[in-house]
Amino acid sequence: AAVAPVAVPQNTVTSQIFLTPIAAPSILGFYAFSVPAVIMGVRWAQWYGTAATAVYLWPALLAFGLVQLLCAMFSYTARDNLATGFHGIWGALWAGIGIYYLYASYGILPILTDGGKSDEIGIWFALLAAITFGLLIASFAQSLGTVLTTLFTCAASIVAAIGFIHGHQNTVQGAGWVFFFAGIFAFYTASAWLLEYQYMRPILPLNNYNVYNNFAWLNRGVLYDPVVVNRGFGEPGVMKGQ
Repeated sequence: AAVAPVAVPQNTVTSQIFLTPIAAPSILGFYAFSVPAVIMGVRWAQWYGTAATAVYLWPALLAFGLVQLLCAMFSYTARDNLATGFHGIWGALWAGIGIYYLYASYGILPILTDGGKSDEIGIWFALLAAITFGLLIASFAQSLGTVLTTLFTCAASIVAAIGFIHGHQNTVQGAGWVFFFAGIFAFYTASAWLLEYQYMRPILPLNNYNVYNNFAWLNRGVLYDPVVVNRGFGEPGVMKGQ
């Protein structure tokens, strides 16, 4: 039997939503974050160079910061709130530090010495620590890889804020070590996502381990399942998230 068409009442406004599949922005975003985090982390940890060495790093800091900002914009399309916040805030920071060292290389701004006191940069990192702490709480509903990345990034920001505000060289050096590990975890998380999307199954451990759902003292029996909200088709830009 033929199916009768559904009558649409008059004066009814119908709407259509067009979704476009895109590659997962956080793969590139976390890769872009890992490079400045490592090169500035090991510089502050005094693995190489002097304070003046940083002026030669501004092209990388600026370029990777802008790439991470671009990933934040595409995270809007993927409807990934966590990625939008993380890549937007930290992309802006790395780009800003790159511009600072660009001016410093031409003598427009002074070069910050190792362990030098700078209330301004300290306040930068204090505010970033507060924002990243909020991102850390949100990351518990995503994956352990994201939790570790935001955890070490938040910790590094706190230590850097204390070191720059008080001018403690050893504290800034410690922040460099923590930033180094944050970059390593970001690299690992991006690689885990990349391999999972390419091989259509988890390859590296930790990345799909949902901390919130696996600890009863966090979820109190209420599990987080974004698939119930929007099933999508398994691709960023169509489904909600990445």
